[in-house]
Amino acid sequence: MSFLFIGSTGDNAGHTLLTWAIIRRLVKKGLKVGFMKPFGTRPTQVDGLWTDQDAILFKEALALSEPLGEICPYPNAQWDGKEIEPLDFIEDLKRSTGRLSEGKDVLVIMGSKHIFFDEPSRPLPDISLVPLLDADFVLIHRHRQISKSIYSILSVCSLLRENMRGIIFNRVPLEALEPLRDRVVPSLVQKGVPVVAALPEDPVLSFRSLREIKEILRGELLCGEQGLERPVASMTVGSHDLPVDLMLFKRAYNKIVLLSYREETGGEGDMSGRPLAGILLTGGRHPAPQLIEAARKKSIPLILVKDDTFAGLERLEQSPSVLSYRDEVKIRRFTELLDRENGLDALIGRLRLHS
Repeated sequence: MSFLFIGSTGDNAGHTLLTWAIIRRLVKKGLKVGFMKPFGTRPTQVDGLWTDQDAILFKEALALSEPLGEICPYPNAQWDGKEIEPLDFIEDLKRSTGRLSEGKDVLVIMGSKHIFFDEPSRPLPDISLVPLLDADFVLIHRHRQISKSIYSILSVCSLLRENMRGIIFNRVPLEALEPLRDRVVPSLVQKGVPVVAALPEDPVLSFRSLREIKEILRGELLCGEQGLERPVASMTVGSHDLPVDLMLFKRAYNKIVLLSYREETGGEGDMSGRPLAGILLTGGRHPAPQLIEAARKKSIPLILVKDDTFAGLERLEQSPSVLSYRDEVKIRRFTELLDRENGLDALIGRLRLHS
């Protein structure tokens, strides 16, 4: 039985995607995998009880029988209403990891937003949990500045050298990718820092699906269910991006046109001819049957929302994106990026697995 702790240095580094990619590869190798996230970072409610979005995702992805309350025992410090003594927490943690690892080859433990995050309501930061569990440790770091990256990574390595198994640089700006790979990574490797991949910023991984947009706005799907997993690259309130067959929608003044991306143009470069992903009709008024029929003929999802146009746009801007089990496009894309550098298999090859 092995423990694998996956940590992050924050800043939307891609923590959940990396955890998902590792779990899928471990399962593909025939290992039985469990999951735990001691402290929630993305609180949500299920049947009136607080839990964490990642707990929901991986319970579904791994078809886990354990209840959400066991997978994420401290989902939201703000609403827990209790302070936990460190010694009591350590005992609880050991009991929980024992139960969750029964019948498993690996228990993957997902850390909080930041490896050094130390909130008064939480008894121990991630940096203390890793040696406590004698877990293998993998770190994902969003690269912005060379000096900041080196400082963060060397700080973590100095404290977790015995547990460190691999580091992923993620979301590297394209102009910084070559110098990072050519100079910084080799220098770190010489110092004994196990960097296994440096991944470029990929806008596709930040796109929302139509399904997620529908859920955020609590919309009613009028047609086009088969297209709900399409990624949305941008939104406009105008009609000039509508194809000729859907110019009928120029009559609908309360709408948001959702645009996808073209793989061959690199996603967000050329605005012309971008494929239509779907249409939101705002204001809550049901459209004329001709509009629904026109969208149905083109297999374009048509979604009715109660918010007016600008309230809907504002809600989308203010709502953080959340990964779902159905986000196959994103996890496949992220895995491909890792595999181009043999990062995923190199990482798993370093783990102390006992199958």
